[in-house]
Amino acid sequence: MSAGLPEVDHLPVYLLLGILGLELLVSLPCLIIYTVRVVRFNRDRAGPDISQEEPSTSYNTTETGFREGSSLEEVVEKQADLIDYLKQHNTLLSKRLLNMTVQH
Repeated sequence: MSAGLPEVDHLPVYLLLGILGLELLVSLPCLIIYTVRVVRFNRDRAGPDISQEEPSTSYNTTETGFREGSSLEEVVEKQADLIDYLKQHNTLLSKRLLNMTVQH
């Protein structure tokens, strides 16, 4: 074997390492930029409506049905309360939607 053969034998390995290093240099900044944009997007977006609701407007909807032993007046009153709550909630959501459309 001559002295130049070991260098020729390792040429594909060095070529492969060079290509992988170049790929790393190109992809790493792209991945960092992408990660920063995703984190900013997730931080800036609004959460779900249910988590933004005020606790004072929460209403328990499990007690709106007719049960034995309850009078019809109670059921009608509970349904009226639920309708009022839904109207207030609809108004609140309409205001939020209007604010969002004005901002964009």
